[in-house]
Amino acid sequence: MQLDGRVALVTGASRGVGRAIALELARRGASLVLAARSVSEARGTPGTLAETAELVEAVGGRAALIGVDLNDPDSVVALAHQAIASEGHVDVLVNNAAFTGRAAYHDLDQLDLKNFSRQVNVNLTAPFLLAKELVPTMRARGGGVIANITSGAGLIGRYEVPGLTYGTTKAALNRLSTLLARDLADDHIVVFALDPSYTRTELVVQTADEAGLDASDAHDPEVPARVLADLIEARPEQVTGRVFKAVEGRAPILVADSGRPMPEGEEIDLSS
Repeated sequence: MQLDGRVALVTGASRGVGRAIALELARRGASLVLAARSVSEARGTPGTLAETAELVEAVGGRAALIGVDLNDPDSVVALAHQAIASEGHVDVLVNNAAFTGRAAYHDLDQLDLKNFSRQVNVNLTAPFLLAKELVPTMRARGGGVIANITSGAGLIGRYEVPGLTYGTTKAALNRLSTLLARDLADDHIVVFALDPSYTRTELVVQTADEAGLDASDAHDPEVPARVLADLIEARPEQVTGRVFKAVEGRAPILVADSGRPMPEGEEIDLSS
């Protein structure tokens, strides 16, 4: 799907990867609906939707701002309804937001039910609800794209970063992506997931030591943003039902195809 003239909703757009995605989509001609908790005032971590909107406008784009608490299902449904009321429809849904507080690194003994549920709500339930609310408008317009931002934590295999729930929710998001792609194929709605890999966001810089990582090894948020936009604009058969990884200086890396893991990965040439 070519992005020029389309409407894209991006969650978690106040900072980091979400902000970079919004800017890249705007550069390619999309109108934006930006969603996050921090609308005009930052909450703990720097970055607001208002600041992202200024950057979108600076590259010639247009953005509507909607505050949302993705831990609250009613707020998520309201976001979808407000987006449709504001723009008339949504062509592209980017489920970028994720719970990345310190509880994401908790093991079983540290983790309580409240923080387990928050991660499930934000990382998995919210993408499901947004898809459920927005797919009818995509279907009525003859198609659309749902892009879910996942993580290497969601791939079954050895993973050294501490934490129990984050990887669990991302594994479920990967599977949700592939099954939605199957169910929505006849509606010409493309669904895929993208692992941005280790990306230098504000939260990564804040939590790298706790995770046992070095933030200087991470690439800039613009790397996954460009890959995501390329995947949205690629031919549907090249991307739908697949899980990709963004690597600086390389084409998208296919790491799972319709739920089948590909441990070695496969570089996908979107120009062919």
